[in-house]
Amino acid sequence: MADKMVTALFNTLMGMGTVFLVLIFISLVIMLFKYIPAFQVRLENRKKRKKEESLQLLSQRPAPKRPALVIDEETRGQAHKEEENLIHDGELVAVITAAILASMGGPVSKDKLVVRSIKRVQTKNRR
Repeated sequence: MADKMVTALFNTLMGMGTVFLVLIFISLVIMLFKYIPAFQVRLENRKKRKKEESLQLLSQRPAPKRPALVIDEETRGQAHKEEENLIHDGELVAVITAAILASMGGPVSKDKLVVRSIKRVQTKNRR
C-alpha cells in the first residue's frame, strides 16, 4: 500500500510540475509580446531601405539603346504605319494592366505589378 501511495504522490508531483513549467513558458512568451512592434518597425524600415536602394540603382542605370534600323524604300511605308501604332502603346499597356488587375479579383498595389513586355500571339483563326 505504501508503494502505491509513493507512486501516486510521484505522479501527482510530475503532473503539477509539468503544468507549472508550461504556465511559466506561456507567461514568458506573453512577456515577449512587447517586443513585437519594435521588430515589425525594423522589418518595415529594412524593406523601405531596400526599395529606395533599388530605385536609386534603377535611376542610375542608363536606358538601353535601341539598335539602328536599316529601312529601304519598300519597307518605309510599313515603318510609318508601325510608328503610328507605337503612339497607342501607352493606351494598350493601360488596357492590359486593367485586365490583369480585374482578373486578380481585387485591389492590387501598383508596386506589385510590372508589365515587362507585350507580345502578339498568332492564332490559327487570325488572318
